[in-house]
Amino acid sequence: LGGLGFVLTAWLTCSLADGYPGRRWLVTVLTTLWGLRLCAYLSFRNWGKGEDPRYGKWREASGDGFWIVSLFKVFWLQALVLWVISLVIQIPQMSPQPAQLTAWDGLGAAVWLIGFVFESVADWQLHRFKADPGNKGQVMDRGLWRYSRHPNYFGECLIWWGMFFIAIGVPGGWWTLISPAIITLVLLKM
Repeated sequence: LGGLGFVLTAWLTCSLADGYPGRRWLVTVLTTLWGLRLCAYLSFRNWGKGEDPRYGKWREASGDGFWIVSLFKVFWLQALVLWVISLVIQIPQMSPQPAQLTAWDGLGAAVWLIGFVFESVADWQLHRFKADPGNKGQVMDRGLWRYSRHPNYFGECLIWWGMFFIAIGVPGGWWTLISPAIITLVLLKM
């Protein structure tokens, strides 16, 4: 549901902010397309597979205190990370200046689109590869996967850097650098 959290944040910000309407709608639509696609893909991929094994291990290790562990380690931590990362979709929506779309908006939308296509195509290619029983135990090395070990992660990074380019075009938008930096570090190191 992480992707939907960003979609909700984008729509709430769009409805409450007084920023330039063209930029508010650009950011909201891009976030919605990304979030809905990601949610649909992950739901399809994980349907019927049960709980994430990490949560099961935490539950065992925590015993009766799992509710408090999960409150901090799962829910509040994810909410904090979502809020920090979503700054890059909130700040450009709140700024009334510039009162027109700029080259930064165009560059950001273009980078976002490249990332969206990369992530979508890579996920589709990997799904098709895994669906073929003849590929069991093999490494995906076809399509975009021929050029990168994780083209879907590359696409995800580009999506957030594209949003940053949109944000950098508004006053004070440069400090939203934290958003794509966190995404990039998490995907590269975690």
